Amino acid sequence: MDTSVHRITILLLLVVAAIPAHGASQPDSVRVDNLPMYGQPDVERTDHLKLLDEHFIANAVKTFGSREKASRDWYAQGEVFMNQGNLDFAMRRYNQSWLLDPKNYQPYWGFGRVLLSQKNCDEAFRQFARARELVNDDPRKMALMSDSGIAYGYCATLISGSYREAREKFFENANRLFAESTRLDPSYAVAWFRWSQVLLEQGRAKEAWEKVRKAQSAGYPVPADHLVRLRRRMPEPQ
Repeated sequence: MDTSVHRITILLLLVVAAIPAHGASQPDSVRVDNLPMYGQPDVERTDHLKLLDEHFIANAVKTFGSREKASRDWYAQGEVFMNQGNLDFAMRRYNQSWLLDPKNYQPYWGFGRVLLSQKNCDEAFRQFARARELVNDDPRKMALMSDSGIAYGYCATLISGSYREAREKFFENANRLFAESTRLDPSYAVAWFRWSQVLLEQGRAKEAWEKVRKAQSAGYPVPADHLVRLRRRMPEPQ
């Protein structure tokens, strides 16, 4: 077992043992651990939960050495659940990552991904924007920009055709973020491919083919179904 995962497992046992069954809820039994930042500032944290938060932070620092290190490890655990499609557990780990270090860009990125999966676009945009404000990890910045572009592109497809202006604005934001991602790292193949997908949704097949070529040049195995969709719109340029 990975050392960091093992330490988190131990810490989880300590936390669970200390928290009563209703510990993650407010007095009215509405769960807040599945809301970004536990619903704060709109949902006030009770004194009881604040005390539990303090104990959790103290144990995490003792286990990992610092709040910052613990925050990164809890975020990584959230990513495991996110990749498994377990949105509830992912959000809980992202919340704990945020509680440990509110200046860490990673939990906001996680919040955005969960909210996007729930089609809560406006709130997802806000969380992605907060992550972009805080990101201090240049090698990961291009991935964050790409994910932000995916968010705008995906949400544009959810907008009814009667709201053309809003749809086009979302696509505009997506294109801007993909451009920034690929500028930061032209070899980041995923961004080229995702950009191609979004451009195809905009009816810009020629540009979509250009991005596919960029992705393929960077070693990305472009899925056959995307190539089929592109060819239906426009023959592959020679």
